[in-house]
Amino acid sequence: MKTLRINLVLLTLAAISAALEFVLFPLFVPASGWSIAGLIALCLVTTPLFWGLMHESIHSKLFVSDTANNMAGRLLGISLLLDWDVMRFGHLMHHRANRHDLDRPEDVRPGGSRLAAAPGYFFTLLGGGSLKAMLGPLAVFLPVTITERVVKQMFGADIGPMRDAALRAFADKDRRRRIRLDFAAMIVLVALSAWLWHAYWPVLVACVLTRFMMLSLLDNAPHYGTPKDSGTSAFNTTLSPALRWLVLNGNFHGVHHWAPQLSWLELPHAFDGKFDMPWIAMVFRQFRGPVRIAESK
Repeated sequence: MKTLRINLVLLTLAAISAALEFVLFPLFVPASGWSIAGLIALCLVTTPLFWGLMHESIHSKLFVSDTANNMAGRLLGISLLLDWDVMRFGHLMHHRANRHDLDRPEDVRPGGSRLAAAPGYFFTLLGGGSLKAMLGPLAVFLPVTITERVVKQMFGADIGPMRDAALRAFADKDRRRRIRLDFAAMIVLVALSAWLWHAYWPVLVACVLTRFMMLSLLDNAPHYGTPKDSGTSAFNTTLSPALRWLVLNGNFHGVHHWAPQLSWLELPHAFDGKFDMPWIAMVFRQFRGPVRIAESK
């Protein structure tokens, strides 16, 4: 019950943040340099909370009821402009095959150079990763046969089991219907918000891009530079207890990979090892750029 109450409080905070971004601010808050900067800062700070809650729903840990859990996850996804079903598939594949070929954005491929890989890498790091995830659902608006072609092209033959899982997932009629409905809801939300923002619509764009940037920065940070055969390995990092609720104890990412069945409140109690580095250092070390990833053996 304690976890449920805390999750409800955090969901309320996330809902207020989303309402300010899309509706309340353009309706009720006088636009000025300071107020706009404050809103963008709010989006920056609360984005890890959004993802943390969505992440809990992906692992069915937000609510006991599957219906409530999935609906909350979908609403969080709509507010982030990222489809819950798509993100759930990608995240569970990440657990199933950590550091697979599509899960190493910093990796310099054989025959490539760090310099040549840098533009694509930094685009992904600074928001491009989230942008690609946002556009991913467009594939389900195509006929199933074309969706399958897109999936095959994306995954290729080298990661056949994941490709086959993706084919099954995105050919499913119920999942395709949900993705289409959620994507339509995102379009309606953005259109309504842009109309409310009127001449200040660039502020809405700045808020969305800020969230995308933060999500992309955090996506691969606990794995940056780790070997291809990392398995369940990931970084555990130090972060002030006063700030851990903002990332829902995401600094214990190694514990989460080792025991994904634990809720975010249980992660610190399951940690009995040594921290790898400070959380902020984990995030900023990614600016070293692309690296050549090797196997640990």
